Amino acid sequence: MSNHTNKNSDSFQKIGCTIPCYKGGQITINLIKELHCYVDLIVLVDDGCPFKTGNLAKDYFKDSDKLHVIHNKFNKGLGFSVKRGFKFLIQKGCEVIVKIDADGQMKPELIPFLIKPIFANKSDAVKGNRFTSIDHIISMPKIRIAGNLILTFLNKLSTGYWELSDPTNGFLAFNRISLEKVRLDKLDDKYFFESDLLFQCSLANIFFEQLPMKSVYGGEISSLNPLKQIIIFSKQHIVNFFKRIIYHYFVLDFNAGSLEIIGFLFFSFSTLITFFKIYFRGLSNNEFATPGEANLISILFLVSIQLLLGILYFDSTYQPLMRQIKRWR
Repeated sequence: MSNHTNKNSDSFQKIGCTIPCYKGGQITINLIKELHCYVDLIVLVDDGCPFKTGNLAKDYFKDSDKLHVIHNKFNKGLGFSVKRGFKFLIQKGCEVIVKIDADGQMKPELIPFLIKPIFANKSDAVKGNRFTSIDHIISMPKIRIAGNLILTFLNKLSTGYWELSDPTNGFLAFNRISLEKVRLDKLDDKYFFESDLLFQCSLANIFFEQLPMKSVYGGEISSLNPLKQIIIFSKQHIVNFFKRIIYHYFVLDFNAGSLEIIGFLFFSFSTLITFFKIYFRGLSNNEFATPGEANLISILFLVSIQLLLGILYFDSTYQPLMRQIKRWR
């Protein structure tokens, strides 16, 4: 894939790869060594790594014209480091930009398969997917499976990428033109970066394909606890969910889903108002609800639930379909 890599000019640097690094060490050095076979430019962003991985890489690959090391003065977070790497590779004019983690869980030998749909103009971006095979899933630590399943559903709600089965996967590639449409400066600087990236991609109508893959779990040091992050991420997912609904259904478009949302809000508020009106009347006058009032509340509630299910169905089918249609226009 990379037979042009013997050129030194930036104009020949087609495939770039960024590695955000915190507590990488020798695992990251081995990763960079393998990456030299698959990409034309590597940017390692040392995020205040206590193992001084950036300095180790400079010494080990001092004769390489592919590696560039960027140092954050102190630990700024995963998102900050990835954004810095993305901007560097965009500035260098890389046509395809890959992001891979420093912990060695992703195999560089998969990069040709990861970027193939982009070079074939079949997608704007590609993400790894660890949930395409039972064998891939059972190889994951159980705590990661539980955390990822919950975070995956929250991601689908907040980003609208219902078609992505593994949205928290950090192995991804972008067409440079598509990545330039994403508002990178709006993205979270910490671990919520990958979810925030998908949210911004949905606003830019970025079309993803998925690459089935199996992560390698060994002696890497992870600073992320999936179960702990569920609580931290929930608030941010809720904020992004409401922002996406406003953008997709009332700012950028107005469609049948917009009408269902309005109907859901109307009937939900009507249910609550009717219920509390009858409830407080009963407290003050010691009166029970009449059969007609009870039926009214039940009908309003059932219509609200039906509209909510309709919204979820519409969102999970309409948004992926529109991304495909806009991709091929």
